Amino acid sequence: MPENLNGLKYLVCLCLCLTFKMASATLPPASPQIMAAKIEDTDGHDKVEAIIDFVAAHFHFHSTQSLTYGKIGLSMLSDNPNNDQAARLLSHLARAHISKRELSEAKELAQRANVLAVQSGIEANQVLARLVSADVATRQKNFAVAEADLATAMALAANIGHDRYLARARQLSGVLNVQLMRFDDALADFLHSLNLYRNLQDTYRASSIHQSLASLYRKMNLYEKVLIHQNKAIQIAVELKDDRKLGIYYSNKGTYFEEIGDYNSAIDMHLKSLEYKKVLGYKMGMIHTYNRLGSAYRLAGDFSRSESSLMEAEQLKQAINRYDTNISTYLDLGRLYLDTGELKKAEDYLNKSLPLYLGSPWEDRIAEIYQAFAQLSLQRGEANQAIEHYLRAIEIAHRHQRDSQVLQYHRELAQVYERVGQVQEALRYLNAYLLRQTEWEDRNNQYRLSALSVEFDVEEKEREIAALVQENRIKDLEIEKQAFQKGAVLIALVLAFGTVFFLYFWYSKNKQLKIEQLALQQVSDAKERLRLALWGSGDELWDWDLAAGVITRDNRLGNLQLPDAQIGSDLGTLKASVHPQDYIRLQEAFNRHLNGESDYYEVSYRVKDKQGSWLWVLDRGKITTRNEAGDAIRACGTIKDISELKATELALAELNKSLEKRVEERTERLQQSRDELANTLKELTEMQSNLVEAQKMASLGRLVSGVSHELNTPLGTAITASSVLTQSLRSFKDKLDSGKLTLSDTQAFIDVTESCAQLVDSNTARAAQLVKRFKQASAQEYINSNDPVELKSFIEAFLAYRIKESKVKVELDCRDPINISSNGLALEKILEDLIANAIDHGFDAAEGCILIQVRQQEEMITIRFSDNGKGIDKAELAQIFEPFHTTARHKGSVGLGLYMVFNLVTYVLNGSIQCKPNVPQGCTFEVVFPAKIK
Repeated sequence: MPENLNGLKYLVCLCLCLTFKMASATLPPASPQIMAAKIEDTDGHDKVEAIIDFVAAHFHFHSTQSLTYGKIGLSMLSDNPNNDQAARLLSHLARAHISKRELSEAKELAQRANVLAVQSGIEANQVLARLVSADVATRQKNFAVAEADLATAMALAANIGHDRYLARARQLSGVLNVQLMRFDDALADFLHSLNLYRNLQDTYRASSIHQSLASLYRKMNLYEKVLIHQNKAIQIAVELKDDRKLGIYYSNKGTYFEEIGDYNSAIDMHLKSLEYKKVLGYKMGMIHTYNRLGSAYRLAGDFSRSESSLMEAEQLKQAINRYDTNISTYLDLGRLYLDTGELKKAEDYLNKSLPLYLGSPWEDRIAEIYQAFAQLSLQRGEANQAIEHYLRAIEIAHRHQRDSQVLQYHRELAQVYERVGQVQEALRYLNAYLLRQTEWEDRNNQYRLSALSVEFDVEEKEREIAALVQENRIKDLEIEKQAFQKGAVLIALVLAFGTVFFLYFWYSKNKQLKIEQLALQQVSDAKERLRLALWGSGDELWDWDLAAGVITRDNRLGNLQLPDAQIGSDLGTLKASVHPQDYIRLQEAFNRHLNGESDYYEVSYRVKDKQGSWLWVLDRGKITTRNEAGDAIRACGTIKDISELKATELALAELNKSLEKRVEERTERLQQSRDELANTLKELTEMQSNLVEAQKMASLGRLVSGVSHELNTPLGTAITASSVLTQSLRSFKDKLDSGKLTLSDTQAFIDVTESCAQLVDSNTARAAQLVKRFKQASAQEYINSNDPVELKSFIEAFLAYRIKESKVKVELDCRDPINISSNGLALEKILEDLIANAIDHGFDAAEGCILIQVRQQEEMITIRFSDNGKGIDKAELAQIFEPFHTTARHKGSVGLGLYMVFNLVTYVLNGSIQCKPNVPQGCTFEVVFPAKIK
């Protein structure tokens, strides 16, 4: 019977331990505040153990605090050596250095940890040290060392049955295989690690494996699996209420949405991430999220919010003085200003971004910078420079195996070569793009098949292991069942007695606990209210036990050199900290109150701070307890820092003294400014007149140059033909006079004569047509008239006549009849030239749509002429209304159409015209003119 009872006790204890272990494994580590309080409350080896727990749990998000505690722990271990604790502490401190990317320091600590772990003889510590060493080696690209350390760690962990370290080793092996592009092996490692953590009921770390799987599937371009594992990671973090992981996981999910083009979902995810990181005060994470938000807003077309988010990231970097982390801010700002057309800003930020990436872990993103430089060169019309940037971007992306970028840059470079007329190069890069695209798709399909194969193999092995474990568990349960049946009767009696006793004990104890809890809660609430009140007011509360000579301070003003703890019962202890000129005033006020001459004392004086400067404080105090003889035995009060208030009083006094002098000086400066402004206005008026004359001469010069250029070609051809005809006539006459004229000579002369006559006739006709066009381009050719025009029917009649045989579809949006008094011929010519411009330049004589919107607001008419053609380059907008400017001169275009439209709108209709590019294609001409010409 005793053996059965002992077996049952063992079974009950085992169940309780497993239950506690499962519950604790699913929870995130305790908060840093709780763990820091535990460190302060312990000493000796217990304090070192508390420090190890803190560093192990918070080495990533609180790296600096972890290193500070680590130094304290190492100092204590140097006085009282303990190889076990030293090995574990050094390993976790190395992980803190890894989080700060201080890999050399991390490597040194990991090596020291491994030596001490071997000396301690504890294999678990050796596994931990090897794992940290492998992590460092992987980050330093020392893959051979990393593989050797991981192999040793896995063997040791399997030997001692340490599944948690084995799961961690599998996870690190997956990270290493990702670096080596061995995606199948990495997937197998992550899946094995995930199953080990599941068996351990460690959902906290299982969520990290889901995150790693999402990252791996992202590299394999399997985004359907990416989102599945990312959602699982987020679901676990929500169940655990782990704000740290949620801040990271939502940010990563936003990045994935951004990569598949779902920018609105990406923005939502980044905003959720930002909320968690703000609560945690995780500023480096906030910088990263602001960068990603800026990128997502830019891709979504919300340039204002994009700029605001990126500027928030820049301000945070300045606040924490960390420019070595999250360095994409300048790159994203450069891309933003490229999209908004602010090319100088874009160039400045791209130049700032380039040196930050050199030598960093993200050096592959330099390819993106050169691609942005290429787009900048294209917007400036520097195609050859853009080609050089694209070639550099392709080289860097290829070196870092960024296949998706190589594909994109090949396609864009082919378009640039096509734009500059280098057809062979365009075809070469287009073919390279198509070939790589095929290889990319084949590789993705291979990834998909291999992923399915690996997942199946891992699941099959896990099922086999689970079957064996289940079989052993059934056998163990059968043995335990037999032992349980033998002692069941006795245990039932013991449990019944124990239950009655426990219920009575529980009832009485619970009643007492409720009374104590209520009292403690009231005390706790009072303390919390006092703490919040002190925090809100900024006051320091002091409590002076005059009998014991001890003073305690709450919400201490930490910069003051006021003594605490044992200060005695005499105010003279404060004399060294109080300004000599103020101490007498403080002593007199305190003594008067001490002698009962006042209900309380209140005095302001200067106190020395830790830097040796003097700060003004307001001290209010009161005797709260006296003994039977009337002597004071306790005093309480508050101290408030009023340095800023005193500084303001002094500044106001100085301001009042200098106010009259400043008024006189300001009056004198205003008089001088008025004289200077008068002179400046005169100079600006003269300069404006000179600029107007210069602009007139420049416009006349461009007009004369354009007329000369256009007429030179037909007139030069006619002159050449006339010269050839004269020479042929002279030769014909010489042969006729000499009697050597033959029939073939006559026929050749006739052919040359006909050809030259045709050339002279066609080119003189072209010259006459050009002169006619030049004449039409002048607004003075249109007689001023105020024709009554009903715009809606006028435009409908014009469209019915001019567009009936065109492929272009024209829609008119004019809600009500609009009657105006204007020049009908000029209005008709404007519509004709705008339609011709859209057909010739916007659609290249192909099919398209044109929308004409007519609106009247008070006395002004607005006509918006929009098309969905190929649009106008931003570089062309500044010259679009200049005479003889055309992008289709090879088609015979002269470049006078929009110049004539500008003249007619401006000088005949007394209005204005603007050209605006549409999004995503086409352009809009907006014509505004008065309804009645005066």
